[in-house]
Amino acid sequence: MNLTRILPVIFTAGAITAATVASAGAEAAAPSSSLYEGQQVVGTNVLAGTYYTAGPTEDDYGSCSITWLPYKGAKSSEATASDFYSGPSYVRLSAGDVITVRGCDWTLE
Repeated sequence: MNLTRILPVIFTAGAITAATVASAGAEAAAPSSSLYEGQQVVGTNVLAGTYYTAGPTEDDYGSCSITWLPYKGAKSSEATASDFYSGPSYVRLSAGDVITVRGCDWTLE
């Protein structure tokens, strides 16, 4: 297969362009306005600000938690703080915070 002849046809047909690839990467990298299960860095993975939850879902067994870690990749045994939530709650997150979320649906206010 001669890629020299095939690639110019793909690019001139507009199937894939450098701008398309760049914009797709930029959109994928935008921080979320909802917290998700697992570890995330505020300002990189999620936006800084005040988040709200109506409380644990049926799958959360009555509570959920947010654990603050000293750095990305830290183990839970290295936590600097943890909060548990059993009802409607708010939490303020600052850029640079590294957190692990377990349960609840959290949305930026």
